[in-house]
Amino acid sequence: MPSWNIHIAQSEQLFSRNGAVACTVRDRNAFLFGALVPDIPVGYMVPDVREPIAYRITHFATPEPIPKPREHEFWADYVAPAAGRLGIVEGRVPIADAIAPASIAIERETVNRIHYPQRYEGVTINPPKQGTPADEDCSTAALERSGFDLLLGVWTHLLADNIWNTRVNEFLDALGDKPSEQFRIKKQGDFDWFGKTLPITSFPRDTPRLIAAAAAFPQYELDERTVLMTIGVAHEIVRENQGALDHPPYRLLTSEFFSTVSAEVVETTDRLLAERLQGARLVEAL
Repeated sequence: MPSWNIHIAQSEQLFSRNGAVACTVRDRNAFLFGALVPDIPVGYMVPDVREPIAYRITHFATPEPIPKPREHEFWADYVAPAAGRLGIVEGRVPIADAIAPASIAIERETVNRIHYPQRYEGVTINPPKQGTPADEDCSTAALERSGFDLLLGVWTHLLADNIWNTRVNEFLDALGDKPSEQFRIKKQGDFDWFGKTLPITSFPRDTPRLIAAAAAFPQYELDERTVLMTIGVAHEIVRENQGALDHPPYRLLTSEFFSTVSAEVVETTDRLLAERLQGARLVEAL
């Protein structure tokens, strides 16, 4: 399965484009957290999950060696109703006042100024502050909007897993092979190394608004403790993952496979979001 490195990198790529995600998501902090959510209650990424939930439930997937999450079901059950209630349609330009996630680069700059003040003698420009007054806004309207953006993040995770696993299955079929324990080990090792080649900087911030939006997640419980532990794991992943210049040879998949499918995930996410929001608008107009 794609690692959190990959999910974070693809979220950053979506934010950097003038596509449907960048033009729709107002709370990018909630969206990025949502892009990690389906893996949280499974129990492998976040330690000490009190009541683990089966992957087949969190990912809307049939139990099989290479499961393919039914992202369309999550969209129909949760995203579409929320978009309808809020009257959300795809925009045309990226949202200028979007709530940003945290940046490890800004964090490092802030910490370095404290520990190495001599490096900054004569430097008058301070690093930008992380956060915005909107982080404290827990009004009904604010939480409904952040809740929608969180749902979109969850949907992108399920869609990404669906595409990656579909392509892995096709790759295996082309080899004339079948899923096995050795195949799983090689595949996961390749995904881990690919993830480490991706330079990522973003991780969610623990704000009152995010904690409240997560608490309202409709599929299962995401309490404050879970949010904080998840952010801690994401922070360490980003801190340690600055983009490896090289990696051992892939044991199963190929560099071409990873670059092609990664681009497909980003393109498909923007395209499907635009199509579905436009389709919902047309239905309402009828």
